[in-house]
Amino acid sequence: MAFRELKRYDGRQRGLLQDWEAWLEQADKLYDRFLGDVGDSPFLFHEVASVGFLASAAAMAGFVPLAEYAVIKRGRNDKRTRVDGRADLWISSGSRSYSFECKRAYFSATRKNLGNMLEHAKKDIACIQGDESHYAAGCVLARVRDAKRIDLYEQFAQSDEVDLAYHIGPEGEEGAYIYFSLA
Repeated sequence: MAFRELKRYDGRQRGLLQDWEAWLEQADKLYDRFLGDVGDSPFLFHEVASVGFLASAAAMAGFVPLAEYAVIKRGRNDKRTRVDGRADLWISSGSRSYSFECKRAYFSATRKNLGNMLEHAKKDIACIQGDESHYAAGCVLARVRDAKRIDLYEQFAQSDEVDLAYHIGPEGEEGAYIYFSLA
């Protein structure tokens, strides 16, 4: 296990930080189990599988998760319109609920790719209605495929675009970084 908090948004968000730490510590444990049993990162396959993994980790932390569910969204170009859509992940800790739109980084991630993926996730989360959750965030999931790029992942965690960042799984290759931008 190599769970690490890389960047903390705001100490005033104590409840959110406690919830996410509990959730992502379980994600770290599950990530290691997944690598051992399957032989690959859960972030290798596709976005739906990655979100399902995060939902499983939320359940392990004692939260109620809902993944890939139908929802009425605000229009991408005109926020006054309403459209049928799908949201990636919603979790409830009981006292707080969270909504996420997730993107996977390309395997050979670059600073530009990580920033673009987070920007796409932020645009998607902006379409989720405000009453859907207490907190909403865009999320980027980045599997480390090349240990030479670790400095890039670590530096991106400290960028202005990122509000919270975590590392799960083993250090080096096959580990993963999770970046959040709160809506």
